[in-house]
Amino acid sequence: MIRGVIEGFYGTPWSHAERLDLIRFCADEGFDTWVHAPKDDPYHRAKWDEPYPDEELARLGELVAEARRVGVDFAYAIAPGLSIRYTLDEDFERLLAKCDQARSIGVETFQLLWDDLEHTLNCPEDDERYGHEDRPSAAAQSELSNRFAAAVEQKAPLVICPMGYAGTGDSPYRRVMRRLLDPGIVVYWTGPEVVSLAITREELDTAVARFGDHDLLIWDNYPVNDFEPDRLFLAPLRARDPRLWDGRASGLVANGMLQAVPGKLPLATVGEYLRDPAGYDPVPAFERALAEYGEEVVESLRSLASVEQVSDTLKVSDTGDSAALVDALALGVDAPTALALLEPHV
Repeated sequence: MIRGVIEGFYGTPWSHAERLDLIRFCADEGFDTWVHAPKDDPYHRAKWDEPYPDEELARLGELVAEARRVGVDFAYAIAPGLSIRYTLDEDFERLLAKCDQARSIGVETFQLLWDDLEHTLNCPEDDERYGHEDRPSAAAQSELSNRFAAAVEQKAPLVICPMGYAGTGDSPYRRVMRRLLDPGIVVYWTGPEVVSLAITREELDTAVARFGDHDLLIWDNYPVNDFEPDRLFLAPLRARDPRLWDGRASGLVANGMLQAVPGKLPLATVGEYLRDPAGYDPVPAFERALAEYGEEVVESLRSLASVEQVSDTLKVSDTGDSAALVDALALGVDAPTALALLEPHV
């Protein structure tokens, strides 16, 4: 089972120091995979076809080296869909060259992301090749993914993120992809929703069928908060069915918050769930995470907002036990409220 953390959010990417710290955190919490996919790093997405400048490449190499040192697999994800011309060899060669550059600094695992695109193609040649399909984008992405999987050597199967990455329903995109995508490729899935409150085994089984019996890697959009950056999700992971791991789930990677240090609190509980899904209990997991990371989380929250901003109606005494505190944090809170809630427990 893959147990991972992904930097896959929109907004200001984590700093180099934060990434190094979180890679070490991943090792401490039993995660075995770090997925590098910062949406607003231009060399990941907008400038996918441009080589990293020397300084950027050196920093990336430091991350790869640190991940190797602590026993975490560094997965390099690239998202070429904004501009790649699927049928042109020159664009495919640029894609391979970018991955070769990453391989030169020690990367051994690669992923291909097609999420959050429009259903459009990028050149007349693409339209000519794929225009007859019910969903041309799915045909183009399936064929290029197959080609990429064959050309890029790695130990494990290629993981891709499709455009239709959430839900259990059928669609023209999924019908085309399940017909054309190589059966050995693993597909990211976020659960029944883009941000799923719960994920059940039955939903997983349905999604596997919709994707043509591909193994699914759960891209869990908890505790990510790029859709509302001032709202912090600090509560433990909840409502992830332990039976998922008897099905066709190849693992789970959790998408972190923009605020790196506060994100350790929920991510530590994700790690605990993945270590023992059947025995996982959110409240004790949260208590352990708070004991381990509470001081640095509170210190980080102090830098985000002063406690004077907390609403006068907040009753800290109402959350005197851990279960009540978890409930108070469950749907996300702003930084001042989080500080007021957590500080008495640290």
